[in-house]
Amino acid sequence: MGTMRTGRPIRVSFDGEIEDIEDVNAAVDLLQRWPVDRRGHVYRSALNACGAAIAAQISPDDALKVFTGFARVTGILVVDDDPAMVFEERSVQSRMPK
Repeated sequence: MGTMRTGRPIRVSFDGEIEDIEDVNAAVDLLQRWPVDRRGHVYRSALNACGAAIAAQISPDDALKVFTGFARVTGILVVDDDPAMVFEERSVQSRMPK
């Protein structure tokens, strides 16, 4: 099994350290260290996606997109000044159904 590496790393801040998540295996490693009391549905989605990528059921790119969503929702995603990594700020109201 390869490392399932894709594109540029996903930079996260976890346990006071900045980590570069460069592949699905690194994402799984961080997810396994995630606090048990904070493992909700977004966590499970990321873990399931990474497991599916390791089993070759989905692409590593797709799994890392789900992991990036997990990192953003949980507040650990470090956003660079790189335009490819800048996410549009949205208010809570913009996420609420009408």
